[in-house]
Amino acid sequence: MKVLIFGLGILGGGFASASFFLDQGDEVRITDLRSETVLGGPLAILKHRGALAICQEHREEDFLWADMVIKNPAVSNTNPYLALAKRVETDMSYLFASPFLKNIQIIAITGTKGKTTTAAAISHVLNSHDNESLQCGNMGISGFSVLAELQKRTKEAKPLPSYLVCELSSWQIRDIHASLRESLPEFRLVILTSLFPDHLNTYTDFNEYKKDKWLLLTSKSKQVIISKENLWEIKATTKIPTNRLFAIEDVPEANKVEARLRPAWAACRKLGLTPKAIIAAFNTFRGVPHRQEQVGVLHNILFINDSSATIPEAVTFSCESCPWPYTLICGGTDKNLAADAMRSALADASAIFMLDGSFTRNKLIPLLEKAGIPFHGPYNSMKDAVQQAFKFTREYQQKQESTQNFTIILSPGAASFGMFKHEFDRGDQFKATVMEILNSEGIKLDLG
Repeated sequence: MKVLIFGLGILGGGFASASFFLDQGDEVRITDLRSETVLGGPLAILKHRGALAICQEHREEDFLWADMVIKNPAVSNTNPYLALAKRVETDMSYLFASPFLKNIQIIAITGTKGKTTTAAAISHVLNSHDNESLQCGNMGISGFSVLAELQKRTKEAKPLPSYLVCELSSWQIRDIHASLRESLPEFRLVILTSLFPDHLNTYTDFNEYKKDKWLLLTSKSKQVIISKENLWEIKATTKIPTNRLFAIEDVPEANKVEARLRPAWAACRKLGLTPKAIIAAFNTFRGVPHRQEQVGVLHNILFINDSSATIPEAVTFSCESCPWPYTLICGGTDKNLAADAMRSALADASAIFMLDGSFTRNKLIPLLEKAGIPFHGPYNSMKDAVQQAFKFTREYQQKQESTQNFTIILSPGAASFGMFKHEFDRGDQFKATVMEILNSEGIKLDLG
C-alpha cells in the first residue's frame, strides 16, 4: 500500500504514523511545509528506513499517488489537497476501525479543560486495580502506537488490555466522524469534562466548536458523563437517551475530591469501582506535566507549571485552586477569545508578570489598565518573566518578614505560538528556569 503522511508535525504523531506503515512494509511518503532542519532527527530516521520526504511544499502528485492519506489533526478537512485523496484517515479513525477493539472497552474523553488529567487519572485507577488500560489520543500517544502494541500482543498470544482510554480534541472527533460516521465503535463511557469557548481562531463561533464535540455523543455511547451546566443542552441537541446521561456533580461524594479529579471520580464510580479503591489510587496519582504541575519549592515559594491553560477560563480555575497568595505569569498569542473570563484571577493575584504576544497586548493589557490593576512586562522570554517574578515574590516575602507560603504559577490563558514552539515547550522553559533558580540555591531537583 502507498501511504502519504500529510503533516509530520513536531510532537511525534506523524513519526508514529509513518513508523507503523513502514513496519507493515508499505511505501511511505511524508509531506510537510516545514524544512528538514526543523523536522530534525525524527525525519532523518524515517528517511533512513526508506520513507520519501517532501519538505517546504505540498505536491498534487503525492496525493494522487497515495492509496491512503494520513492527515494531521491540525489540517482542516476543507484543505483542497484532501479532495485529491482516494482515502483519508487519522491515527484515531484508523485505530477505531480496527477489529482488535471488539473485545476492549473504550472510554472517550473530551472537553475544553481537564481532558488529559481525567484520562490519566482514570487509567491510573484502572491499572492500580488489575484492569489494564492503555491511553492514546490528544495527550500525545498516537493511535498507531496503540495499534502496534495490540498487533504485537496478538502475535505473541498475550492478553489485550481491558480498557482503552482515549483523549479526543474537537478536531480529532471531527476527523473520526468524517472517516467512520455510522461505523463508530461502541463507547463504554463518554466524558465531557468542561465546555468553554476555545479555538475561535479556527472555528467561526462557539456553536461550531460545540457541534464537533457533540459528534462524540452517539447512540453507541452506553453512558455519558457531563457537567450539570451542560446537561440541558445535551438533552436538547443530541439523541442520547436520558437514562444514559449523568452529571458529574450528582455522582455521590464527587464534591469530596479535588475539582480536577471529579470527572475521573464519576467515571470510575460508573465503572463499578468502590470509593475506597478510587481514593487509594488517587493518593498515588502524580498528575500530568504542564497541568497544575508542582515543579519545586524554595523559601516557601511553590512553583506551578500550568502551561496547558490556554484559555482564560482555565486560568481562573487553576488560580482558584492555589492554596496560598500567588504571583501569576500569563499572556501570549490570541485565540480570538475574550480576556474577561480571567478577570477574577488577575484581580486576586499578588502580582502579574506578562509574556508578550497578541493576546497580551490587545486584550490583557487594556483589561488591566481599565481595571487599574498593575502588572510587569510584557517580557520577551520565559526566563526573564520567571526570574523577575521570583525576585518580586522573594522581596515581598522579606519585606513582610513572613514565613507565609506563596505560589508562582505559570497559567497563560493564551496560545504559545510565536515565542514558543508549543505549550509543552513553554512549560519546559518555565521548568528549566525554575531548575536554574533552585540549583543556584544548592537544591538539586529532577524535573523529569
